[in-house]
Amino acid sequence: MTITPGVLGDWAMEVAAYTDGTAPTIWTRVYGITEFTPPQTEKNLEDDSEFDGTHWGSQIATGISWTGEATLKTPRAGMAADPGQEILKSASREVLEGGLVHTRFWQEGATTGDQGIADVTFVANGGPKTDLTTAALTLTGRGALNDFTVPTGG
Repeated sequence: MTITPGVLGDWAMEVAAYTDGTAPTIWTRVYGITEFTPPQTEKNLEDDSEFDGTHWGSQIATGISWTGEATLKTPRAGMAADPGQEILKSASREVLEGGLVHTRFWQEGATTGDQGIADVTFVANGGPKTDLTTAALTLTGRGALNDFTVPTGG
């Protein structure tokens, strides 16, 4: 079997403001993504080996969490803001439910993707005067990362 790899530019992301936890009906595409790490899951492992067992250790998962990260090219001052980035930036300045967004990710051409609710960290990057204006985005999952069916033309 020959595997033809995709490129990270194949990924798309949409967000919706979090209100009361109700699934959104309107999603806003996030533009300007220059680097992307798709949602990654991490298990919390606890040692469940016993003194009277063998010398082999034993671990079991007691929880699972997820994060997604991106670098976003941000518009210059005075230019029109990207609506998706504005949803993220606004949530990053709030706490509790105000700091959450609905988010979903998929690879272009795929029929399914991942979606969930996440807390947002959106931080403007610095650098030398010749750098482009960018922001670092971290989405930290609140609850499960679920499959969803990508809408036609999505």
